[in-house]
Amino acid sequence: MADDKHPTTNRRMEHLSTSDSGLHYVRERKSGILRQLTDEELRDFNDPPPCPECGEQFGCEHYNCAREGMLSESEIESEVPDEWRRFARGNGVSREDIVRLRSVVCTEGEYRLAEGASSDMRMLEIVLLLNESR
Repeated sequence: MADDKHPTTNRRMEHLSTSDSGLHYVRERKSGILRQLTDEELRDFNDPPPCPECGEQFGCEHYNCAREGMLSESEIESEVPDEWRRFARGNGVSREDIVRLRSVVCTEGEYRLAEGASSDMRMLEIVLLLNESR
């Protein structure tokens, strides 16, 4: 019987129950394999909803991979610092990306994350994109 606190919203997994320690017992729908997952592991299986404008699910011209809205051309011109405008026009950026770009440094021709700066998946993608565009 499925656990009512965690209704199945994932097409890949059927939620069976949750233990007292917080582990989730799930069954893969295709293979029937049973798994024991933590909250974080269970969240990893939840795919983002598709873009309401184009239907893409993992980043498009409207949203980046962090599901943040991309700036329009006029917003790029007015909000993005001069040194990042070329990158922003070519790759698109969100308002949150402008903050992320403050933590990027170029050392010996290679872009890197500044020492001690926090990182997320989008930050790593930005650094990769910057280095590909060199």
